Amino acid sequence: MTSALDPFRRWAELPNLAVLDSETTGLHGQIIELAIVDGNGEALFNERIKPTCPVEAGALAIHGITDADLAHLPGMPAHWERLSEIFQTHHVLVYNRSFDVYRLEASMTAALPGWFEGPGTDGGHYSDMYRPWQQLQRTSECVMTAYAPVYGNWNDYHRSWRWAKLVDACAREGVQTSDLDAAHSALGDCLRTLRLVHKVAQKPEDSLPSVPEEGEW
Repeated sequence: MTSALDPFRRWAELPNLAVLDSETTGLHGQIIELAIVDGNGEALFNERIKPTCPVEAGALAIHGITDADLAHLPGMPAHWERLSEIFQTHHVLVYNRSFDVYRLEASMTAALPGWFEGPGTDGGHYSDMYRPWQQLQRTSECVMTAYAPVYGNWNDYHRSWRWAKLVDACAREGVQTSDLDAAHSALGDCLRTLRLVHKVAQKPEDSLPSVPEEGEW
């Protein structure tokens, strides 16, 4: 019988575990801060990155990173070799995976148009530069969706569990965060996610909420 705790238990045992988080210019924008930590919380990557577009006012209000902070920094292509190695050697977790993974692709495309075009050395339709992103897209997993049934906020209309914000998930599970940067720093949120994974992996089965029976909602 499967359990909502199974992914967390599996992740906590992975020898090549990594957690990724980013801050962006906006909801549909480019990455301006990217961090990746390993399963011990050691930083594999932690950089601010120059985008090709301005930081939007709404995003600035959240993370506080200005255009001036980024003006003299390298763009995403300058970091791609380091990132590619991590993506090909680690099993990457992300809280809200679809957002960060696709903002990564958008950032590379904006800075280096056509970077995905092949053929690669394997004779495929995409370039060798694009292969690591494809691997990340295929193999990375989303902690946010896995945590939803553990959090236990049921949506009657959609008959599914609602997603929780990372800060709310950490608060619910009693994750220690007082030693971390404020929420909405990439490194701080990587460590929050990693600690959440380990905390949930230790939960007992009887702590999980049950799906309401029809008629109870």
